[in-house]
Amino acid sequence: MRMNKIFCVLGLCLLTSAAALAVEVTGTTSVNVTSDTAASAKTRAFNSARREVILRELGEYADKKQLETAVNDSSNDELMNIISSSSVASEKVSDTTYTANISFVIDGDAARKWMEKYSVQNWLPATGAVAVVVPENSILINANLLRPMTDWMALNAVARSVNVDVATRKIVGNMVSFTVTEKEFTKLSNALKTNGWNVQKFDDGYKIWK
Repeated sequence: MRMNKIFCVLGLCLLTSAAALAVEVTGTTSVNVTSDTAASAKTRAFNSARREVILRELGEYADKKQLETAVNDSSNDELMNIISSSSVASEKVSDTTYTANISFVIDGDAARKWMEKYSVQNWLPATGAVAVVVPENSILINANLLRPMTDWMALNAVARSVNVDVATRKIVGNMVSFTVTEKEFTKLSNALKTNGWNVQKFDDGYKIWK
């Protein structure tokens, strides 16, 4: 019992205190907006483009339905706060129309905090993070834990229930990377889905969240 308590405390410290370094996500979109004045058209164009880029680019790192709700519920000023810089190319301005290709750089740290505020499950990578070594005949799974200790213990309970060994590889913030053998993956995946987890293919592995 004492060892279990020590393990839980150690796991909680690792999950809650690991620092996530900033990462930047970039995206570009084309706009052609007409309004009463050129200034108004430009403002509307930037607001629309910013929302489009955030949805498209962060959609690769987050639950898309939750992300869409968060974007819809956020003000233009709030979304502007997660943009670190922007640039414009092929700009054309008339008395009432604004046309351009607008690029935005999304600050990963700010975006992560914003998504946490709106309870958006996400798996933004951390800059400078050490790559996870995946053993031969194994599959990498990245778990995003909204409630770090509770969800991690629940995940391990699911794995134990189907006799699957989970090998922890990396813990950064509320993200845990672990591997399972290819032979055991289908069994674990089905058990996770049965217990309310989302399982999605991502690059060379899988991401899961609840």
